[in-house]
Amino acid sequence: MKHLNKIIIAIVLIMGLNAQAQDSKNPWAVSFGVNAIDTKTSAGGGHGFLDRHFSQPFAVKDNWNFVAPLSYVGVSKYLGDNFSVSIEGSLNKISKLVTFNPTAQGHDSRGYVVSNPGDLMYYGIDASVKYSFISLIKSKQIDPSISLGFGYSSLGENSYGTVNPGVGVIFWYTDTVGLELATKYKKSYGDRGTAVALDSPSLFQHSLGLIFKFGGK
Repeated sequence: MKHLNKIIIAIVLIMGLNAQAQDSKNPWAVSFGVNAIDTKTSAGGGHGFLDRHFSQPFAVKDNWNFVAPLSYVGVSKYLGDNFSVSIEGSLNKISKLVTFNPTAQGHDSRGYVVSNPGDLMYYGIDASVKYSFISLIKSKQIDPSISLGFGYSSLGENSYGTVNPGVGVIFWYTDTVGLELATKYKKSYGDRGTAVALDSPSLFQHSLGLIFKFGGK
């Protein structure tokens, strides 16, 4: 809980900067919703990079970890030329850890095993730069983007840094309210690619939530 308090305080401080500068196009945005974490990317094994990362991207029931109802919140600031910066805090509970062990009981046909490591709590705070393609595709409702950032994650008793490339899309219902879907690959600085890397695992984090723009004159 102490990690969550730090995340909330950081976000509130940044939102306070809204009084410093505004423009007529609602440059600020706040978002919140639910996130899911998939640890299969750190499972290791002899199947190669593509298999670990993309062979089961939508195995929601088997591999994804959720905690409800609200598990991420973020704030962003538009900089101009389709670029924006953001900071986001998230939490989750890891009850489905994917590892590679073809000799263990319960492994699938490729040797992956899903186990409960004891409901490990996950906390993360991330900062990123995002580029929007909405003007390039000349759309007013569909807003695809790519992002790159850095983060700090805490899993159980261990903390570590990550590099976070990501993609996302916002479906704007109005000029200021939208539905946001996003995926980040959080590459751990300390990930060793071993069968069990609870100290610093890389992971995929998916999110779904609402976004509200504000700050216009």
